[in-house]
Amino acid sequence: MASVILPTNRWTDAAESVIKDLRDSDELLIVCDSSTAPVADEAPNQATVVIAGEPTGCSGKAHALATGMEHATDDIIVWTDDDVHREAGWIETLTSKVQTHDAATEVPVYTGSGLWQLFEPALIIAGTSGTASGRYVWGGGVAFDRTKLDETAFLRDLRRTVGDDSLLSEYVDDIWAETDHCRHLEVDGSPEAVYHRLVRFGKTSWRFEPLQTSILLGMSLAFSAGALMFPIVGVIVATVLGGLAYWKLGITRASVLLSYPSLLLVPVFLILALVAPSFEWGGRTYKWSGKFDVQVVS
Repeated sequence: MASVILPTNRWTDAAESVIKDLRDSDELLIVCDSSTAPVADEAPNQATVVIAGEPTGCSGKAHALATGMEHATDDIIVWTDDDVHREAGWIETLTSKVQTHDAATEVPVYTGSGLWQLFEPALIIAGTSGTASGRYVWGGGVAFDRTKLDETAFLRDLRRTVGDDSLLSEYVDDIWAETDHCRHLEVDGSPEAVYHRLVRFGKTSWRFEPLQTSILLGMSLAFSAGALMFPIVGVIVATVLGGLAYWKLGITRASVLLSYPSLLLVPVFLILALVAPSFEWGGRTYKWSGKFDVQVVS
């Protein structure tokens, strides 16, 4: 048995795929903002709708996940998202691994068109590969045994931050990653959407791993300087790095050919995330000034 927590305000096709894979002993908790959210009326009978209310001092998703865990009846917790389409057996795959590991995570690959293609290779090289290595969990598809962590402290911290999965990664030690089947997620490639997503991703890195992110910034600046001085070498090195990362994860996308400009933009991405005053996510605007210093602006 597992308690599956799905934060959403609307019923989606992806949510329907979650319902279809529920086992007889599983429970599905749909966590929404208010009783007026469309999903409160649209959710099927197999799901239990939980009203989280408005977040204060954390992201809406973090607040929803914390509320869902407080209502969950099983020790095995599964987090999922309303935009992730599921195939049969995904719950069993993750929960079975929790028997021998602290957590089991899927590996996300963010793909898209437009401006996003320029950043896709760098995020696969630096971000997706980190999850695939078992260093981090992904909040859109993860299972864990809450008896193996300090749940009281975890829920307290969850209601003080934006990075729900980064926080969970700190609370679990042994992470199994499903590298045989990366989860491809299509993202909006418009300039505005890319800006807000990059700022959110980058701020998560700065808030949770400031030292490592500073080192990454220094290394990326050095690489960019060298790659601009010796562009042919830069193109070869970047493309090889991208090709290896894509190959290891089983990704076949032409965006790998953009590895050179993508890696050149890493310093821009990191500096932008550091200085940007706010970002939008899920219909809300946040100011994230510290790991546990979050203001919901609107």
